[in-house]
Amino acid sequence: MGKVPSLIGLGLLCIPLVAGTATVRADNAPTEVNKVDLIPAERAAWTPKNVGIGLSSILGGWGYWYTEREISVETVPAVADLSLYYIRSNFQKRFERAQSPALVKLPSRADMTYKDAVKFHAIANGYLAEEVSYDAQKVPDHVVIQLHVLPNSLVFLGHTEFAGRTSLTLRTTEQPEVRMSKNTSLQGFQIALTKTAVKLEGKPPKGGGHITDLDAIQIAEDAILRVGTDSPDLEVRSRQSFDAVQGQYVYVFDIVAPGTAAPSDQQIRARLDALPFTPNASCDDRYAAVLREKLGDAELADAFRPSGELTDLYRREAMLRLGRYHEGTVQTDTGDTLRTGSSLELALALQSAPRVRGYLALLGALARTEPAPGDAMRTLIAPGKTPAEFAPIYDAAEGARSDCHR
Repeated sequence: MGKVPSLIGLGLLCIPLVAGTATVRADNAPTEVNKVDLIPAERAAWTPKNVGIGLSSILGGWGYWYTEREISVETVPAVADLSLYYIRSNFQKRFERAQSPALVKLPSRADMTYKDAVKFHAIANGYLAEEVSYDAQKVPDHVVIQLHVLPNSLVFLGHTEFAGRTSLTLRTTEQPEVRMSKNTSLQGFQIALTKTAVKLEGKPPKGGGHITDLDAIQIAEDAILRVGTDSPDLEVRSRQSFDAVQGQYVYVFDIVAPGTAAPSDQQIRARLDALPFTPNASCDDRYAAVLREKLGDAELADAFRPSGELTDLYRREAMLRLGRYHEGTVQTDTGDTLRTGSSLELALALQSAPRVRGYLALLGALARTEPAPGDAMRTLIAPGKTPAEFAPIYDAAEGARSDCHR
């Protein structure tokens, strides 16, 4: 009787092990092989070579000449879209589509001509297309098509909104061919980046400004961006540059109402002069401290690097406006005094803008005159952040400002 509990216990112990083994086998199950018939509907015409084939088969070559062949076609990566062609005398006699891995049936060698060929074309999202061709009689039993990773990557996609202008920014590691077209199924437009892989960190940001929807998808060798807009009549103006610091190609698409012109220096100056802003050293420092702590010096320095954008003009005029509060000078948090009337010292002030006392607070006052203050401030000091990432940072800074002014 003592052996019975032991046997039962041994059986219970084995059950999880067996179940675990079954699970492993299921997880490691081979990819399903797709069977494809690539035999032409028309048989090859009889030629004098068939006499030689008949004699050869009598001498032991029957299987070589008269057996239909099955060719294993695999790709790296394991799954790719295949286009399979059977060609005779430069005319396509059979065409099939499949996914790799595939087992492709070919006619017997006796039913081929010396002008027969097969072509295997493979493509997968994020890889360059590859194609191999063979004399139909000399196709190896096992064909492996090695696909190569696309040479370019889309690494950043974002948009900013300021002064009635929405700017869509793309960053790539290499210079692609860029094609823009209207999308009939979407109120907006579509951008195609040839031979470019989508390598974004997370999903593209949601809409804002004139953009209602934004999506980036991979279709074979191309990165496709679909941009929905709030009106079908908007103008899209594009420009490109190279960011030598990050080694990236930058493409900017400005989306504006028809006929919109860039504001002049005088218009920007007048807008800043009209701001309801009065410097308050204690509150301005607290506001700036929150932004510097949340964003970090590196990101702020990157945002304030000249880029040729409209925001460069506003930042410059904002520094001049700040100087007019203090007899043409501004002061950094380290105590350095810089004259905004001097081109060199103005450039130094802009270079260290996040550390100029009162400057971030003045930009905050400018942002609050926009329809979406948070997005406007993000455009001015953190364009690399998404709206969702910047929202809590902006709320914290505005909270510190409100507490100070109570």
